[in-house]
Amino acid sequence: MASSQAGPLAILRETPLFRDMAPARFVRLLGAMEPLAYRAGEVVARAGEPAAGLLLAAQQDFQLVTPGGREVAAPTASCGEEIAAGIDRYALSAVARRDGAGWSVPADALRAFARDNPECVGRAFSEFTSRLAMEPVARPSMPPPRRQLQVGLFEVIGWTMAVALPPLAYLLGAYIGWTPQAAMTIAIGTAMIVLWVFALVDEFIPPLLAIVAILFVGLAPPAVALAGFSSAGFVMLVGVFALAAIITASGLSYRAMLWLLLKMPDRPLFHRSVLLFGGFALSPVMPSGNNRLSLLLPLYRDMLEGLKVPPGSRAATGLMAATFSGAMLMSPMLATSKSANIVAVSLLPAQIQAEFLGLFWGLAAGVAALGVTVLHGVLSAGLFRGPAPRSLPKERIVEQLALLGPLAPAERLASLGFLFFLAAAGTYAWHQVPMAWFAGVVLVVLLISGQFSKQDFRREIDWPMLFFLVGLDSITRIMDHHGLQVALAGALAPWFQFVDGRLEVFVLAALAVTLLVRLVLPLTAGMLASFVILLPIAEANGIHPWICLFLATMFSDIWFLPYQSSVFLQFTSQVAPDSFDRRRFFLYNTGMNVARIVVAYASIPWWRWLGLA
Repeated sequence: MASSQAGPLAILRETPLFRDMAPARFVRLLGAMEPLAYRAGEVVARAGEPAAGLLLAAQQDFQLVTPGGREVAAPTASCGEEIAAGIDRYALSAVARRDGAGWSVPADALRAFARDNPECVGRAFSEFTSRLAMEPVARPSMPPPRRQLQVGLFEVIGWTMAVALPPLAYLLGAYIGWTPQAAMTIAIGTAMIVLWVFALVDEFIPPLLAIVAILFVGLAPPAVALAGFSSAGFVMLVGVFALAAIITASGLSYRAMLWLLLKMPDRPLFHRSVLLFGGFALSPVMPSGNNRLSLLLPLYRDMLEGLKVPPGSRAATGLMAATFSGAMLMSPMLATSKSANIVAVSLLPAQIQAEFLGLFWGLAAGVAALGVTVLHGVLSAGLFRGPAPRSLPKERIVEQLALLGPLAPAERLASLGFLFFLAAAGTYAWHQVPMAWFAGVVLVVLLISGQFSKQDFRREIDWPMLFFLVGLDSITRIMDHHGLQVALAGALAPWFQFVDGRLEVFVLAALAVTLLVRLVLPLTAGMLASFVILLPIAEANGIHPWICLFLATMFSDIWFLPYQSSVFLQFTSQVAPDSFDRRRFFLYNTGMNVARIVVAYASIPWWRWLGLA
């Protein structure tokens, strides 16, 4: 047995549960282990109580006692193996024979290890049942019974509005002069929004309900109503989701996280900066906030684990805000950072299109980009500052990296897929090949190689979120089919005569239009509809068309309700519900909404200096 001063790695090697396993397989456990101190006579684990973790002593310091009071001659210095077998309560009590120190493996980390190493479960069950002999074994906890349907006042109001508002929306559309098909589409869209606002069903259900209703009534042909499912964007999303999944499953993101924690200063500011600027670096080459978030999430999840950040804490919420903003803040700042930007540029006057597809867009948006980054830092410092974190155990991180050894085949494949996809995105202006083709190539290679199995394809891809995004794409195409964006522009344009050539007033008009449209339309459709509405107003008042486009794309990122941000919904669908403080994050989001307005006004002198205003 290891000496009393044995480190966590030596103790893990001596524990029967992990014996004969390659050390690289329990490298995550090594990072999760906590020091454990005990005094003679202390009950460090009590039979029947919730199991906090696997307890490991450097020597045989534990006396194990069964629930019936029989002492067990333990051949090993551990207690709690039953956690790996799916039992959430200690089967044995453990009493310290002498003062000493050891280590504890948290229950969540041990369960995650057991899920990834199924052979560990049988070994764990054999280990602790041999100790119990004829004593009764605690049964694994059963899932709670399905909650009975309970409808409260909020739900009653929501369902009432979901029934009552669509007919009113149809009548309003008919009164304005829209075609019956357009008015019916708006009525169905109204029901969809009510379901989202009141959270009456899961987020991916309303778009599917709307598509089924439109097909049933015959408001659009299947080629239009189901266009999102047959689009290149569908292949793009599946490929990126699969790439993100193998980056996590292969351990590549965990390796990268360990390396970053080892090399950079051990401060929360630097931890958050990795996630923020990682998203910024992806923005010029990946025109989708959802895809950027998919590639950031593995690093975010592993950083939570590696830093041992308490769920729901300010530090955890700060990491979440950095990840979210890394995916989103640069969306308006470059033509290639949002697919709608590229589409909208084609609506600009022909003589300026080429200019703003290049670097000049980034130059013109420079003040705004710098402003939102600085204000993100200010808000993060104010909202997410907490107690000073414990220093990272750099020696243990070095040990973990040594255990990982050279890149495994799955890690090599994941890194090659990531670099190939980034290189293809970064050279799009040269080859002009749709990015969905490259995402499809990555997906096919992952499947053919066997590194992404049928079970992984079914389990690791977030299919509800995928259907949500594709459903929104289909809804947008249906609205285009009926000309609803143009009709909305015609209805609202006459109300903005008060602008009178003043750019400061036009910023407020752009804000009002975009917020109003985004209550009804998803991000891409809302941004394009806002631009279509604002462009004739800008031209009539002598305001540069690009300023109109930039304000529409930046203000379209403002959101207050979860259904307005597919990136936020994607985030919450792929992390534990209690992993961050929602109230504090929404305070941060409100501050960033205000920040976008502030930087718009701060950019006006810069635009005038550039000759745009």
